[in-house]
Amino acid sequence: MEVPANVFSAGDAFSIYNNSAAAVTVTQGASLTLRQAGTTNTGNRTLAARGLATIWFNSTTEAIISGAGLS
Repeated sequence: MEVPANVFSAGDAFSIYNNSAAAVTVTQGASLTLRQAGTTNTGNRTLAARGLATIWFNSTTEAIISGAGLS
């Protein structure tokens, strides 16, 4: 799954549930900074099997991701 820049507005949010037995990659789209909450990590994240993540947009080009099973 790719998270695009310039599609969502500041304050927008959505959640992802990985309803599979395998991990999936949440990809940082071009011109977007995807930050992992509570860390200095940026870039693509891995969502474990049955994991749940929420992405909240700080601006149109910066998003924060957090959740269970996220690395």
